[in-house]
Amino acid sequence: MRSVCLCFQVHQPFRLRWFWPHEGYESDSASLDLYFDQSFNHSVFEEISELYIRSNRMIHDTGIACTFNLSGTLFDQSMWNPELIRSFKKLRGVVEFASSPYYNSLSPLFEEKGEFLRQVRMHRDALSDLIGVRSTTFINTELIHNSIVARLVSELGFSAVVSEGVFGLGDHCSAFDDGVLPVLFRHPVLSCDLEFRSHDTLWCEYPLTASKFAEWIAQMEGNVLTLYLDYGSVSHEFLEDLLHELGLRGIELLTVSEAVSRFDSVFYDGALHLSRLNLKHCLSNHMQHLYLHELGRLSQIMGAGGDEIFGYLQQADIFFEMGEEKPYPFDYAVNTFSILSDYARRRV
Repeated sequence: MRSVCLCFQVHQPFRLRWFWPHEGYESDSASLDLYFDQSFNHSVFEEISELYIRSNRMIHDTGIACTFNLSGTLFDQSMWNPELIRSFKKLRGVVEFASSPYYNSLSPLFEEKGEFLRQVRMHRDALSDLIGVRSTTFINTELIHNSIVARLVSELGFSAVVSEGVFGLGDHCSAFDDGVLPVLFRHPVLSCDLEFRSHDTLWCEYPLTASKFAEWIAQMEGNVLTLYLDYGSVSHEFLEDLLHELGLRGIELLTVSEAVSRFDSVFYDGALHLSRLNLKHCLSNHMQHLYLHELGRLSQIMGAGGDEIFGYLQQADIFFEMGEEKPYPFDYAVNTFSILSDYARRRV
């Protein structure tokens, strides 16, 4: 392997509160405090933002080349700690910042794509206003990618995409051409090894050291290996060690834009209907599919009139919590639909 493209999702959701329908009728208007657990959201953000700032400092000092996907909800919560945005802004010229749907939403799956396009433009504008960069790389929510998304983001001026890898490519990693744009496919196994399994003491490869991980990468074929994972899942000490170990093996870290400009793309002739884990964690039961349908219906009715509350109600994280592997998916679904119903009666 000649290079690694290290991509991080940096996202903090607005988590729902337990909502009683009578509270909606006692309130004159919809509000964040009515639907979302702002006290808990603030406490989580305060803790994780300090972790992000420490990691950003290390990346700045070491010059680790990577690509960040900062969610719009993270931008909004950064009002609680403005130093976080300043710490990311200091990384300009070292890292790349990608665009995505502002609310980390499943809007690319809506039948009408107006809401999706609105959120992508919102996010690109936020990056320009807050970080001072104009992104050319697109990373969709849950790495969703298909021919429609490819055409739309190309028309918006993006020149590269990161999506989910597929079985059948083996360990040969490269930049691919989907017929519209260059695409880097995430290596799902190594990404999950680093993000999840490395913390499992029962995993056969535990403990996962930077040296061991770098050696796995060195044994693979191809020009560029793409990893995509949550920023908070890996310590800055591990990242610093990984930079050293990759360097010992002659493997370079590149941003997405650097990778697609350096290496020729290989035409991808497989099915272009891709997403992380095939969206099994988002859309595996009736509750989740019904919620997606209702969001899409509201989006059609409201057109471009959606506000931030409607955006936050689209977060993919809400779909996760309705997954049947969660402790109380049905209770969560009842609560979620109660909130959506109360919001919709005020807007429709």
